[in-house]
Amino acid sequence: MRLSSNISQVHQNITGNVDLKDTSSMEQGLKNGMEVIQGKSPGQSITGEVILREGNDILLELGKNQLLQAKLEGGMTPQTGQLLSFQIKNSSSTKVVLMPLFENLSQDPNVSKALLAAGLPENSITTGMVKAMMQEGLPIDRQSLYQMNRYINANPQVDIQTLVQMQRLSLPVTPENIMQFEAYKNYQHQMSESLTDIVDAFSQTFQEITGSGNQQEGIDFYKEILGMLTEELSTTGAEESSQTPEQRGVNFASAEGGNGVLAEEALLPQKEMDALVEQLKKAGVPDKLTNAVADGKITRKEFLQEINRLLSQETLPDKEALFKLLEGKEFKHLLKNEMSKQWMMQPEEVAKEHSVDKLYEKLNSQMNRLNELLTQTGRAATPLGRAVSNVTGNIDFMNQLNQMFTYVQLPLKMQSQNTNGDLFVYTNKKSLAKKDGSVSALLHLDMEHLGSLDVYVALNNQKVSTKFYLADDSALDLIMQNINILNERLESRGYSMSAEFVNRDEKTNVMDEILKQGKNVSVLSGYSFDARA
Repeated sequence: MRLSSNISQVHQNITGNVDLKDTSSMEQGLKNGMEVIQGKSPGQSITGEVILREGNDILLELGKNQLLQAKLEGGMTPQTGQLLSFQIKNSSSTKVVLMPLFENLSQDPNVSKALLAAGLPENSITTGMVKAMMQEGLPIDRQSLYQMNRYINANPQVDIQTLVQMQRLSLPVTPENIMQFEAYKNYQHQMSESLTDIVDAFSQTFQEITGSGNQQEGIDFYKEILGMLTEELSTTGAEESSQTPEQRGVNFASAEGGNGVLAEEALLPQKEMDALVEQLKKAGVPDKLTNAVADGKITRKEFLQEINRLLSQETLPDKEALFKLLEGKEFKHLLKNEMSKQWMMQPEEVAKEHSVDKLYEKLNSQMNRLNELLTQTGRAATPLGRAVSNVTGNIDFMNQLNQMFTYVQLPLKMQSQNTNGDLFVYTNKKSLAKKDGSVSALLHLDMEHLGSLDVYVALNNQKVSTKFYLADDSALDLIMQNINILNERLESRGYSMSAEFVNRDEKTNVMDEILKQGKNVSVLSGYSFDARA
């Protein structure tokens, strides 16, 4: 078969993995295809899509950038576009002879009938689409096939299974949702990591602004950020920017513990605190504020509010020194701590009613403000802009999931690390409880020392059954040795608990757990968690 004489026809039939207009690309594809064959013995099988057939000569596409030219025996007359399986009868460096196998991927009568009834061509893409829809329990009527075919044509680079699974979960097929869905499937969805990216990228963006000479833009940028973080302290808006701390109700010695401030509200470790005080003095910050910092009599939030007030004054203290303060590692550390405090949850906070809702209400509000600010300043494409966009997309995607399932991410601030938790409640069609009255849930955590931790919990009346899955034996032993603490706390609330401990290497993917649930899922009335509340 002379491929060069049929190049236009071949190009029309090829699925796009090889550019046959490029002779070198085609030669490379044929070379790659022969390498596939050389790795197999006579009698073994291969699968490929028919690109071109002339008599007994056939051209197959085996995979990405893999073409195979072969002789076909057996009397079968395959059509271009069909996905077929063949047995290797003979092969050499110059000639390959194939025998068709009749248990081909496209020979499922249900697949062929469905495509014929819908008037769609039978090829590798449409065949894979129907099979994926059947596996996910979706209908394969004419309308459903047309709709899915439109999704595939509109998103040619997206895995067909992804599109089918999104359709099964009733998730709108948008570029943003596709990105989030695949991130969840690949375990790249952790909210805590995205929030950390924002904190790290913030200082970089500020330095880019001031480094380009836009000092006023840098000041305005910081004012927006600090105003966002301290808005709960502000009650009278811009009017209070000219007032003294005492007039605005800031009591530098109001908190107790340590040197006057609660330990978790302490600005910085002592060494960094000393450096920060020196920077404040050089920047001409009022003594009242500088002394409050030195004596540890001001919280992080109050301090940031005071800095914001200084930036709002028409006449700033030493501007250059003030910029050095804002760009210094001590101030960055302080700002990072406050962001983490506001965007992460302490483990004990999770149990408080509506605490998760309030966290996501704040996150959604602040991320929208950040996104608007970055868009207005033309910095939406920066690392900070992308990180903010990812968080807002994640929250929106989570909210859509909660139209069908009860699931939430828990960005957690532990004693020595920030980590991410996933809480998924196994639900049936209409309620949280199963027919026997029980409720079950999965809590997944990634811990620095314990590693990947999965806790399956089942509640039936007042009986709690738990299974702990960890990959590390020492971590498993640690949990076993301290399980009595959890048992005692549950007993004090009227529950009885049984626990099992299992060593397991693989990490749980919550999206896989969601996809394992019933094929026909109804909306959970009254139990949906709205991450954008």
